[in-house]
Amino acid sequence: MRFATGLVLIDAPHSALNMLGIDTSLADRNVTRVKTFRRGRNRYPYVSPQAWRYWWRTTLKEYFNWELSPLYREQKQVFTAANPIKYPDDDVFGYMRAFKKGKINVSVTRVSPLKNTPLVSVLPDRSALTTDDGYASRHEGDPVPYSQEFYSTVFKGAFSLDLESVGRFTVIQKAGFKNLLTLEDVPKGKGGKPKRGTEEIVKEIEDMEKLADEFNVKKGEGEWLMPADVRKKRASETIKALRFLTGGAKQTAYHTDVTPKFVLLLNVDGGINPFISDIILEEKGEVKFDAEVLAGRISDLKDVIPEGAKLYVGYDGGFVHSLGWDAEKIVETLKKSGLEVVEGTVKEAIDQFAEEIEAYYG
Repeated sequence: MRFATGLVLIDAPHSALNMLGIDTSLADRNVTRVKTFRRGRNRYPYVSPQAWRYWWRTTLKEYFNWELSPLYREQKQVFTAANPIKYPDDDVFGYMRAFKKGKINVSVTRVSPLKNTPLVSVLPDRSALTTDDGYASRHEGDPVPYSQEFYSTVFKGAFSLDLESVGRFTVIQKAGFKNLLTLEDVPKGKGGKPKRGTEEIVKEIEDMEKLADEFNVKKGEGEWLMPADVRKKRASETIKALRFLTGGAKQTAYHTDVTPKFVLLLNVDGGINPFISDIILEEKGEVKFDAEVLAGRISDLKDVIPEGAKLYVGYDGGFVHSLGWDAEKIVETLKKSGLEVVEGTVKEAIDQFAEEIEAYYG
């Protein structure tokens, strides 16, 4: 199994990208908190994984014209159309539609080929977080005080895209593997025809099968496989979208560019991400990159790195300079891993990595 893995750094010099809301533990209830979590003695601001995925999905719509799966509400659940043939985001981001329609179980699930961490601040809150006190005074009467937190930090996030799973849908009766409904799932009456009351589900299945035929989907035993060019396009565009990432809260007041300013990219034959854990870390209030640790880690993983795979390092010159990093020294250190290291801008690194992904599909 081939996984496209990566790490991104997002510069947030004055930002509040993911808010927790009003702190109701305070008497005046006028402080809006950012999301943080505790690790050891420190607290760290973070952007939730679902927020990052929302930005990613929206970017694919805006820049690559992806038709996003519509949302439906059934009882107390909200779910997408669960149609990965028609909607590429159902394919790449997965879904769970679990309920019964009449007496028919129409539950389907798909484990997301794209997995991502939260975006976590490299700096702890004591070095990154502050509170802005303001007053609302555009109305008649006394000004109303309020406070909101924001931070100045660098966020790091890692991701892994299962290239083998993109465009491959299983129809096995097993949790997480029942990606699609088929006519075999519809209860039959006398004569082998679908029971009365199943007409809506039958039509849904027939429409999906018709669409699959138009796409030339290969229907094998236990799985459906989309053509290689479709799988290639979806996987490649998912990675390319990182260049245009857009989103985040409080943009009117803090205006943060959330496109990555530094990326590490590598294909791996296995569910391993060598970029997770402390290669980007805080040291005496500064953001450091331990290239020696990463080179050693990649060297240890050589047996699961495909032949010809390269390690791509993309960065914005101004960002790297602001951190005091020596890019040339970093690249030279990473070459100790034994892999060919490709250095360039974020665009160059992502585009070349996407070409390596496309080659996987032939």
